Amino acid sequence: MGRFRNKIIKLFFKLTKLLIYRHDYTPDKYRKGMDFFTWFLRKPRGVKYEMEMVGHMDALWIRPSNIDNDSVILYLHGGGYGMGSIKSHKKMAGRIARACKTQCLIIEYRLAPEHPFPAAVEDAFYAYEWLREKGFRPEKIVIGGDSAGGGLTLATLLKIKEKGLPQPLAAFCLSPWVDLSASSPEMDSYQDKDPFIDKESIKIWGHRYAGENVKHPLASPLYADLRGIAPVLVQVGTSEILLFENRALYKKAMEQGLDFQYEEYPEMIHVFQVFGGFLPQADQAIAQIGNFVMGRAKAYRASTTIA
Repeated sequence: MGRFRNKIIKLFFKLTKLLIYRHDYTPDKYRKGMDFFTWFLRKPRGVKYEMEMVGHMDALWIRPSNIDNDSVILYLHGGGYGMGSIKSHKKMAGRIARACKTQCLIIEYRLAPEHPFPAAVEDAFYAYEWLREKGFRPEKIVIGGDSAGGGLTLATLLKIKEKGLPQPLAAFCLSPWVDLSASSPEMDSYQDKDPFIDKESIKIWGHRYAGENVKHPLASPLYADLRGIAPVLVQVGTSEILLFENRALYKKAMEQGLDFQYEEYPEMIHVFQVFGGFLPQADQAIAQIGNFVMGRAKAYRASTTIA
């Protein structure tokens, strides 16, 4: 059943890309399109939503009925730094919060090209500090995101390190975009495997956000010194062209001695976790996020008890 449903999803994206998608749409059209194509996703059960303001940003509290702790996930949505929203990502974030048995705060960080780099990093860092001011200790905070939001998650950890502040408990990244320059030499030959993303789009969106700074460590964390950041979980599909920069990220993390958990999902597309409730592999990956986050929390509690 999972393989059949995955084929349906891939076919849908191939047809959408062939018949609808263009590289010259206005930013507003991309944003409306992303919201439209995510409205039909299944809603997670047992999840409540409440609007919030985080400084200048709209935000949404996501509270599952099975919350059993006082921690929080700061969720950073994907969308190439130029689209994506609370509306497009709240269902997936709700499933993740439910799997982690904790609440989640998703923010509307500023988007490019109106607000180029480093606006998104500044907003994500602000949200982290806002949570701390609200009484959440660093060891009670997890940061996570998908695609551009996954890259932004790592950039936020790097910004926290740069400021000399304590790292959060952990972080998770779903198909993170970590090289805005699209430098992976394998991309061209692998393009036919990816029904969703193409190299041209990566370069266009990378330039819209970061301009000439596409290799800046806070725009493309693949080029950063990652030592000293929180434990990280990365999930990526093998049918996406971001696979190779994520393999390079994993290699770098191992060389730098990071606490880094890396998972590849065979034949899965970019951010396949969005199909939770429909695609078994998505449900499996989201369950793994829950295991990772709760495992880190348990390990922290054990270490402080021993101390």
